[in-house]
Amino acid sequence: MSTWLWALVLLAAVWLAHWGAEHLATPLKKLRKQWGFSVAAGGALIGLAAASPEIGINITSAMTGVGDIGLGTMFGSNVIAIPLMVITAYIATRHLKKDKEGKNHQKHKKEHLLKVDPTAVTVQALPYLVIVAVVAILTVPAAWRGLQPIDGWIMLGMYVAFLTQALLRGKKESEKVEWKKKEIWLAVAGVVALAIGAFFTVRATENLVAAFGISKVVGGLFITAPLAALPEIFATWSVAKSGQISSAVTSVIGDHAVTLTVAFFPLALVGLQVKNFPLFVTVLCFVGLVAILYAAFIHWGSSGDEHGFKLWQVFTLGAVLIVYVGVILFGVLQIFSGKTGAGANHFKIFNQDGNDYLEDQEFFMAVDKIGYFKDWNQDRDQYINENEWKAGISEYLGGYEVRQVEEFGEWDLNGDSKISVEEFREGLFELTDRDQNRQISETEFVDLYLEGSGSQRKK
Repeated sequence: MSTWLWALVLLAAVWLAHWGAEHLATPLKKLRKQWGFSVAAGGALIGLAAASPEIGINITSAMTGVGDIGLGTMFGSNVIAIPLMVITAYIATRHLKKDKEGKNHQKHKKEHLLKVDPTAVTVQALPYLVIVAVVAILTVPAAWRGLQPIDGWIMLGMYVAFLTQALLRGKKESEKVEWKKKEIWLAVAGVVALAIGAFFTVRATENLVAAFGISKVVGGLFITAPLAALPEIFATWSVAKSGQISSAVTSVIGDHAVTLTVAFFPLALVGLQVKNFPLFVTVLCFVGLVAILYAAFIHWGSSGDEHGFKLWQVFTLGAVLIVYVGVILFGVLQIFSGKTGAGANHFKIFNQDGNDYLEDQEFFMAVDKIGYFKDWNQDRDQYINENEWKAGISEYLGGYEVRQVEEFGEWDLNGDSKISVEEFREGLFELTDRDQNRQISETEFVDLYLEGSGSQRKK
C-alpha cells in the first residue's frame, strides 16, 4: 500500500477512534451530573473517555511490539494539546452569540481575558503536575530508566488518587438525568470503534515511519500525536462556542492526566525501554513546562477577582509549542544538521581518510567502538542467536524496515543459525546503507546512531 493510502487510513482511524471516544463520553457526562460533581472535577472522570484513543493506541502498540509509537503519541500529545486547546478556546470565545455569553463576558473581551474557573488549578492542574513529576522519578534516574511493570501499577494508582481527590473536592448537588437506550448502545459501539481505530492508527503509523525512514517514537511524536489532537481541537471549539468556557479549557487536563497514568500502564506492563534518552528527557521537560505555565497563568492571569488567560499568556503558550518543535527537530534530532552532535562527532572520528563517507572497514571500527554487538548480545557469548537478533532489531532499529522472518538468514551468511561479529557488522552495514552504494554517508551514520545506539542510554 502506498504512503498516501496509509496516510488516509491514519486519518480515518483517528477519526473513528475519536468518534468512539465521543459516544463513550456521553454516559460519563450524565454520571457526573447525576452524582453531583462540578465541571472541573468531572473532567477527571470524563477524561477517561477523552483519553481512550491514546489508551487504545498504547494497548495496541504494546501488544504488537511497536510500543515506541505509543510512547511518542502519549508524551507528544501531552505537550501539544494544552497550548492548542487554550488557543482554540480563546479564539472561539471572542465572538460568542448573545445567548451564549456568560456573566461579564463583554468585560472579559475588552480585557482580552479567557475566563476560567480557578478551581481548575487546585483540582486538576496541580495534581497533574504531581503525576508528571512521578513519571519523571520513575523513568529518568539511571537505575530506574525505562518503563517497568511496577511503574505501570504505580501510575494506575496515581490516576485513582487523582480521580478521587477531584471528585471529593468538586462535590455539589446532583441533577436528575434521563438515560436512553440509544445512548447506551452508542457507547458500546464507541468501544468497538475505539478498538478498530486504535489498531489501524498504529498500523498506519508503523508503515508511514518505515516509508519516511524515521524512528517509531518520532512518528508517534510528530505524526500520530498531532493528528490525534485534531478532533480534540474541534471539540474544544464547539464547547467554547456553546459558552461552556471552563469546560472547554479544563477538560484537556483531565484527558492528559489519564494519558500519563492509565495509558502509561500497557507500555510499562511490557517493560518498554527508552531508546533515545535525550529525546525522552527533552519531551518530558516540555510536558512539565506546559503544565506549570497552564496552572500559573490561570492563577495569575487575572483581572481583579477573575482568573484565566490573558492574551499575552495565550501567545506565550503558542510560542512554547513552537520552541518545543524547534528544539526537538533541530536540537535533539538534528534533522538538518549533519555537522553537530554525538553521532556526527563519531563519524568524524572514524572517517580516517577525511572523505564524505565511511568505507566498510571504517564503519566496522565504529560498530566495534560504539558497542552495538555487545548491546545486542544478551547472553554475552560470541554469537547473536535469532531471538537476540529479533530483540535487537525491535529495540534498537525500530525506524528501519526489517522483515525479521526473511532477513535473519541474510545476516547469517554461513547458515549456522547464529550471527558472528563479522556477520553482524556486514548485516548492519547493509541495513544502514539505505542507497545501497556501499558507502555510509554522514546522514546515514547519524540516523543509525540516533536510532540504534544503546550506549546513549548509559551516558
